[in-house]
Amino acid sequence: MRDEDGYSRAPLGITLRPAAVAAPPPEADEIGAARCPEVPRHDARALTCSAGLAHIVLDGVAYTLRITRNGKLILTK
Repeated sequence: MRDEDGYSRAPLGITLRPAAVAAPPPEADEIGAARCPEVPRHDARALTCSAGLAHIVLDGVAYTLRITRNGKLILTK
């Protein structure tokens, strides 16, 4: 289901944005408190939904985030 802005609405009210090309890394002076004054906090179960898996992309490289049966997180390439 898409809203008026074209974003997908997933179960649990999570908004999924259309995939975009990764932006180049910021310059050294842009990194830190000025750009992100507070460390972002995300719920791993909301990121992975019921499958317990999520794909995270960093500089064009895809990683897999997985929740184990023991409730631990594993991030692999």
